[in-house]
Formats: sequence, structure tokens, C-alpha cells
Amino acid sequence: MVLGGGVAGTAAALAASRGGASVTLVDGGTGASTLSTGAIDDVPWTEAARPLAALTPGARSLLDALAAYAVPDAGARVATTAGVVRSARGHDLALLDLGPLVGRRVGVVACDRPEWDGAALARAWGSDFASLEATLLRHVDERLLPAADFAARHDDPARLAWLAERLREALDGAAGSRFEALLLPPSLGVERERARDLSARVGLPCGEVAALPGGPSGLRFERARDRALAAARVERTLGRAASVLRGGERWRVLLEDGRALEASAVVLAAGGLIGGGLAYTPGDAAEASVLPPAARAPFALTLDVPAAALGAHGRPLEIPGSLFGTPPESLAWPFATDALLERVGVLVDAEGRAAPDLYAAGELVADAARTWLRALESGLRAGSAAAREGLTRAAERSPSAPLAPASRA
Repeated sequence: MVLGGGVAGTAAALAASRGGASVTLVDGGTGASTLSTGAIDDVPWTEAARPLAALTPGARSLLDALAAYAVPDAGARVATTAGVVRSARGHDLALLDLGPLVGRRVGVVACDRPEWDGAALARAWGSDFASLEATLLRHVDERLLPAADFAARHDDPARLAWLAERLREALDGAAGSRFEALLLPPSLGVERERARDLSARVGLPCGEVAALPGGPSGLRFERARDRALAAARVERTLGRAASVLRGGERWRVLLEDGRALEASAVVLAAGGLIGGGLAYTPGDAAEASVLPPAARAPFALTLDVPAAALGAHGRPLEIPGSLFGTPPESLAWPFATDALLERVGVLVDAEGRAAPDLYAAGELVADAARTWLRALESGLRAGSAAAREGLTRAAERSPSAPLAPASRA
């Protein structure tokens, strides 16, 4: 059983299924993966080094199953609505990779929407970019429509064909300007990315920019996840886990709605502070005027999992020496370097194991880089190990029986 439907949980479920296990994924709702901007990294992009680390075959295979991302060997470059062109290890296929377009003229399609100023963005991105006046809005409400809803309209092939015609007209009317690619606001599909289809219709590479969290890229991840899980025959259950307790040789997972599920192995992938798997738990003095009865650690799991230990820097969290708790300014940047806020999580071994048959993945893991590709890789390791351990234990219990998938993993 995998608890969490983000990139780490998805990777764990797919890896466990490929390892021969029967898998249930408990999806508690929107998390950090749904807030993806479309640029994906293995290390924080401001710290990206050359040469780039190669993807493992397993990670590449999982990306192929999602069929929604590109991770070029040379990395990628994407424009952002913050006016920055930044490096990335890979990208949502709806985004335009500017890496192969250095020194070439890129048109920034003007669009009358609050979050988009094509002319200003073109100036901010540099001399390779120039604004292109074109008609993107077909209906009055589209000026203020949320980006995800606007992008969903281009899932309609007829609407995409209309957009392609408008862009061709704009290119024909751009006297003296020869563009070799087009950048658009986040608008190219939700069910699937529509950038490749639009590029074929226009005759030029077309794609989105990386936008603020909460846009269409996160929804495209969810759709790609659902298709990949269905193809792998992973059972998906909606609900939030409340506790994970050992019961004999199996784990008992209690959901908040009262349902109880059992599994031979569990992967915790409920996210970190953003995803909801961790909570900041300051001293009681921050919440009341009375003296707190006992000191407590500044962070806690939101699930009741007695077998999992929280920690950072390779060791368990320390209880503060003061009843008033840990000073908040000591936990995070810019007041602390290598801050606890960026490191706290479940202590695991190299395979993601927190206890026998219990694993953790993604941002819930202590000392792990909080990046998209690292979450994918940690889910891959945890899911593969959980399936392998579960099948091995099943074989040990029934040595005369052929090795077969476990009932749940």
C-alpha cells in the first residue's frame, strides 16, 4: 500500500507493481506535485552543476509510463512568468525548451490576461525574444478565467485548430520579423499537453512558460498519473490515512473516514510540510498564555506511525531544552544555513526503509533534496524494495508455493 498520490507515491506504486506486487494507492488529495510549475529538477536549479547526472534506467522507464515529461541529456532551459530564463533538468512536454533555440528569434505571444504581459516579459528574457501581437482569447470570460480553466479549453481539437489559425495569421502579419518558435502563457491543455499538436499545426515549435504554482502543469501531472496507474492495474482509493499500525505480520491502515485497510508493506509518501505529511508543531507557549506541560519537537508526522522516527542530519529530532520550544528563527533560511525546515523527515536507509516492511519516499524523507526528480527516484527505490521484501516474506511463509504477487503491498 502506498499512502500519497504525488510523484513519489506514483513512482512507488508503479515500481511495486512492476516488481510483482498487488498495489493499492491511497490518494489524500492535492499535494506539492499538483503545484508543479512544469520545470522539473534533480537539485535546486540555482545549484545545478555540469555535467548533469544521468537518469537511472528505472527513473527513465517511469517517466515513459507517465508520457508527459522530457528529460534531455543536455538538460533544458525554460522561461518563467517571473521574467527569468532558468535551467532545468527536464520539463512538462507543454513547456517550450529554449535550450536548442539559443540565438534564434522567439516570439512571445501577446495576450490580454492579468498574469501575462508579453512585451514586458520579452524584454526581461533578453534580446532573443520579441512580442507578437496575436488573438488568443475567443470569448469575453477568458480574460479573467483561471489559467487551468483556460488551458482546458484547448483540450478541444476544434479550439486548438482555431488557435493555430490565429497564430499563423499573426506570423504572416509580423512584417520584418521572422520567428523560429512561439512562447504562450500557460494554456495548452489539461487532459494532455497540446504543445506538440499546436506546433505541428503552426509549423513552428510552440510551448508554454513555467508559471506560478497551481496552474495547468500540476493538473496534467494528475491526469498522466491516473492513466499510468490504471495501465499498471494499481487500485486507487480516495481518502486520507490517519494511522499506520502493526498488526501481527501485516500493517493496518486506518483512514480518516473510518475505513480500515491491510497491507503486507506500506510506503509513506504523503509529502512534507507543503504536501501535508509533516506539520510544524511549535511549543504551546505560542498558542496560549499558560506554561506548557512538556517540551516537544518542532515538527511531527500528521499520521500516527509509531514505527517511523523523525529526524534530520542523520539523527532523530531533539526535544527542545525549553518548555517554550525551539525559536522559529533557528529553523529556516535566512536565519539559519542548512536549515532544519529543509531537512526534517522520516529517517530511512538507502532503500527508503524506516522499519521492516515500512518505507518512506519523497519530501517525507529526512535529508532528501526537495526536488521533483529526487522524489521520483526515492519512490522508485522504496516501491521496488517494498515489493521485493513483501514477496520474499511470502515465499518464506510458504516455501513450497511458487513465488506470486502478494495480496497487497
